[in-house]
Amino acid sequence: MSRAVLLALVVAGCTTASTASAPPPQPNFELDCRASNTATAAELFCVRTDTRNGSIVRVLHGSLPVSNGPTAVSVAEPPGTYTTVCDATSTTTRSDLYCIRLNTRTGDMMLVNLQKIESIPTSK
Repeated sequence: MSRAVLLALVVAGCTTASTASAPPPQPNFELDCRASNTATAAELFCVRTDTRNGSIVRVLHGSLPVSNGPTAVSVAEPPGTYTTVCDATSTTTRSDLYCIRLNTRTGDMMLVNLQKIESIPTSK
């Protein structure tokens, strides 16, 4: 009986160790954005890469759905599911900051309305 318990503990220990050392899954999608600025015009350019097949598409950030409050999803996903890319455009008279949230598994994107998300520390 004690051999069975010892064997069970050894197997459980090996399973835990192998799970802990497993590398995190690689993202299916990556997002990269850069601003192109002059004194009179500014534009944000973004591309999304499918890391599984190398497909690259231009992201029209002005056509993305826009957040209208907190951006958390109702059911938590595994770590690394979401990432955010931000960049600023600027001219001599105006500057804008854009942030896009990317689901790295599905490729879904959302333009983040920075005026409607939480701030830390909370403003007074």
